[in-house]
Amino acid sequence: MTRPRRPWLLVGVALAWLAIATLAAPASAHEGEKNTPAGTLVQTAIAILRTQPDQMDAAADKINDALEAEGHEGVDIDRVKQAQAALQAGDLAKTELLLEQALGACPGQPVTNPTSIRAKLPQTPCPTPAPHELALGRVRPHGATRASLLAVGAVLILGGLALTRRTR
Repeated sequence: MTRPRRPWLLVGVALAWLAIATLAAPASAHEGEKNTPAGTLVQTAIAILRTQPDQMDAAADKINDALEAEGHEGVDIDRVKQAQAALQAGDLAKTELLLEQALGACPGQPVTNPTSIRAKLPQTPCPTPAPHELALGRVRPHGATRASLLAVGAVLILGGLALTRRTR
């Protein structure tokens, strides 16, 4: 005589539905972002573009959330829309520039007072940064600088090899 297996089948189906419901909870993670101000979302998008340029989807998500957010105080939404179009075109530099301008910052200027980022755009146009300031970080070392950096690197490598050989 065999036992009926139907109760075990129902328990298995119930556990499967419970697992699906538990794993589906993170899908509603964006619900709380509607209360986040647009300025915070734009700042987050700028941070993503600066630190993780390969995360274009995350930056686009933050820009979309900023456009849909309820609190637009201190944010130029037209510039955020322009930044969204620039991001879709793949122009990261222009996207970052437009997002900074949307928050009221003068791009290229050092941030001495972080609260000034949320200020309105200045009445006078932002000063154009000098070309050498825009090129910082883009110039590869050459000439004597390159040779000296290579020499220092070689000395450090040889020193590390000597230390590992000596400790064995």
